[in-house]
Amino acid sequence: MRKIAALACLLGLLGAIPAHAAENKDVFGREIPIGEGRPTVVLYANKGTRDELRQHVYDFIYDVRKEKPIVVVHVDLRDVPGLFKGMAKGEIRKSHQESLDLMRDVFRQHGEAPPPELETSLFMVADSKGEPHESMGLQKGFKQVVAKVLDPAGAELARGPFPQSARQFVRAMVSGPRQSPPTRVAGMSR
Repeated sequence: MRKIAALACLLGLLGAIPAHAAENKDVFGREIPIGEGRPTVVLYANKGTRDELRQHVYDFIYDVRKEKPIVVVHVDLRDVPGLFKGMAKGEIRKSHQESLDLMRDVFRQHGEAPPPELETSLFMVADSKGEPHESMGLQKGFKQVVAKVLDPAGAELARGPFPQSARQFVRAMVSGPRQSPPTRVAGMSR
């Protein structure tokens, strides 16, 4: 009986590995370097929050440019019918390039050259099953972009609604790691 239980546990762990591995890759199959020496901003969005995200994220990224953050956008595809998920991933790939172009424009508007690490700082993840969103307390069809800030080692510093909590995110990123638990910004259920 113990052997069967151990085998079931092992199979469960092996089954979880591909799902976890997929979380660490973007729509281009690139590994996301969270916890590898640079702070990270993780944004949780969906089709309904796309415009709000685009309206505010570029200025936010510019405001934290000195920290050279990695930016990860998890796009929730739970609302997309199965037949269209491939097409949605293609749109996310296209949006990735558009976002880089818009970010370069923001730097130029401020009279600065875009940083050389910009190309390797943006990762977009297509989340078909929505596990990362669920772990943030976001149900299918959520109406608010949510973000969290991770320190260079990958520990969470702050989380909350975006852009409402952007100032707190900037402060968390600039002040760096702390010993206390992550900041929970008003409006978050977790």
